[in-house]
Amino acid sequence: MKVEIASREFVKSYHSTPPRLRDYNISLVDELSPAMNIPIILYYSNDNHCSSSRCKHLKRSLSKVLTRFYPFAGRYIKDSFKVDCSDQGAEFVEVVVDVSLDDFISQTKNEKMELLNCLLLRPIGAGDEVTDPLLAVQVNAFACGGWVIGVLASHKIADMSTSSSFIDKWVINAKQLLEGMDENHEYPMSPRWTSASLFPGKKLSGLPCGLPRVKEDSDDHKIVTKVFSFNKSSILRICEMARLDKSSERLATRVQSVFGIIGKAIMDIQVANHASSKEFLVSQTVNMREKTDPPIHKNQCGNLFLVSTAHIVAGKRGVEFQSIVNLLTQSVRREVENCKTILSVGGQVIITDGFDRLTRTLANLDSSSNLVFTDWSKFPFYEADFGLGKPV
Repeated sequence: MKVEIASREFVKSYHSTPPRLRDYNISLVDELSPAMNIPIILYYSNDNHCSSSRCKHLKRSLSKVLTRFYPFAGRYIKDSFKVDCSDQGAEFVEVVVDVSLDDFISQTKNEKMELLNCLLLRPIGAGDEVTDPLLAVQVNAFACGGWVIGVLASHKIADMSTSSSFIDKWVINAKQLLEGMDENHEYPMSPRWTSASLFPGKKLSGLPCGLPRVKEDSDDHKIVTKVFSFNKSSILRICEMARLDKSSERLATRVQSVFGIIGKAIMDIQVANHASSKEFLVSQTVNMREKTDPPIHKNQCGNLFLVSTAHIVAGKRGVEFQSIVNLLTQSVRREVENCKTILSVGGQVIITDGFDRLTRTLANLDSSSNLVFTDWSKFPFYEADFGLGKPV
């Protein structure tokens, strides 16, 4: 497979916009988040558009959405814990891939997952140098006419909810341009970049992401990526298996049940390899938005999540599936309850507690192991139609 760069540039925000603030102060949760890039890869079938016209359309609509997501066009200044919002631009690259999209996907299904790095412009790890763009987009044109958008957003200013909101608003702008709408037309519910007023920063160091700046090599860094597919009936059976109280009609959630069965497999293998009991810290992220009192709006940008943790000890025979799911469920419910008081005095302690537990475990992996789960199933990525068709 051959990948060639066709064009590279920095896309700046649309110029007929009100002046933006010079600096954007990051919040406490932003500070604690790892200095890494969040990857999103969207696959599209042939839309019968030439590559150059498609890229022109995407760049123009990207320029418009950056007026509302202006920190993405800036640069993070880690010494001052701020984003310089002087519109240095988001990096945008078009590449040409000399295989068909179907051939590429079939190779990744055969466990050549490192090929996914070819669809992304930059490494996932360690993205907090002053020259690093906070948003990088790579549009991949395949020989069959299929195409792929690879998006990297800095975790220092965005969680997955923010990244999803960004793509949603980018899609709206792209469709507006195709429909010939007024370029000054506003879309509803503009993003809000005021998280630092809710949770002021303390200039704390973030979670170590453990990934270097170079393009990740799965062999060098012992990274293994697998895809497991669960159909609807399988998930229902797993939910039924996870129910501790068989007399209750209430099943465990789909997410907790799937996390539980994957977690059990990992823990049982670890214990079998060590021939002794082993401690695990299992972590999940909990979105604060619309769970606080008063509710934080779903269009609030930045990092707005708590880290729920469950401590599990696996014996020589492994761990019971139902107990894992029960502990995961309880830990998430605890953080959802914490959301109700997090905007009051003492809320910052609630935020730092989960991060502290995770950091301590990462620093002491000889005596314990860490499992981190995150759920993207509720984000509407399959609706990301830029006017050229939905992702496949």
